[in-house]
Amino acid sequence: KRMKKSKQPLQVTKDLGRWKPADDLLLINAVLQTNDLTSVHLGVKFSCRFNLREIQERWYALLYDPIISKLACQAMRQLHPQAHPAIQRIWGLGLSMGVLGATCPSSPPQTSQPTLDTFQELLHKHPDVFYPSRTAKALQLHWQLMKQ
Repeated sequence: KRMKKSKQPLQVTKDLGRWKPADDLLLINAVLQTNDLTSVHLGVKFSCRFNLREIQERWYALLYDPIISKLACQAMRQLHPQAHPAIQRIWGLGLSMGVLGATCPSSPPQTSQPTLDTFQELLHKHPDVFYPSRTAKALQLHWQLMKQ
């Protein structure tokens, strides 16, 4: 019994050491937007290189393990207020935003690149789809990546 009790907190501590509060916030935002852990694994750059199984285990731990969930929430609350928009900018381009970016027309017909104003207009037309911290420049960069 002593061995089991001493190993469990060690596992929680070990797990918390690799998963930073910013990683947890990034994971939560990405899963809420994609509803797909495989997409999160392929598309999100965390502070450490996590495999799909580690991401799945962390997601389920955040959902169902009261100790890990409580500690992770406390750590995320202690993040600097400016960290939240920065983390949203790292991932924050979900499937609906990708569709909007992909369907964005080029503003002058002779160029293949939409202008920054075009993306700003998209942000204003669809405030319910984009995070408040989303910028036209970030959307333009994502559109360029999708186009490639």
